[in-house]
Amino acid sequence: MTATPELSEIVHLEAHITKHLCLLAEAVREITEAQRDDLPKLGRTPRAAVMIAGLIENYYTCAETIFVRISQFFGNHLPPDRWHRELLERMCLDIPSLRPRVLSDVTFNDLLELMRFRHFKRYYFGTAYDWERIDALLRRVERLGINLPGELQAFRSFIRQLQ
Repeated sequence: MTATPELSEIVHLEAHITKHLCLLAEAVREITEAQRDDLPKLGRTPRAAVMIAGLIENYYTCAETIFVRISQFFGNHLPPDRWHRELLERMCLDIPSLRPRVLSDVTFNDLLELMRFRHFKRYYFGTAYDWERIDALLRRVERLGINLPGELQAFRSFIRQLQ
């Protein structure tokens, strides 16, 4: 970044991260409650899979929104093709004198699988989701629910130091 960020830009990025941390926690709660309350009633049906798939998609999109804001703040220009993957990869970069990495390798891999699934879901209009795949994604969301907030909070602490 060529110029020092203004205080208002720093405060807005920090507030954005804080807001989306709450939204991520809410998304994990929704997924957990759907597994606990809804799946026993619905069974592992195609409609239940669509519901869970939508909740997983929402979780990933919320996380990606944070990464877009971080990328914009630090002046990262993303290529128009494959920008979703490039964005995730950039969140794993430690850029000396600019910013630390945002994501660990484990978190990156979990998010990458969710991103792939979201792309599949957006272009697959059927309802015959593979429950083994859904279960594997749910395990990743569970791990992300533990790891991602801490990683984002650590990055938010870095942002606070810029003030």
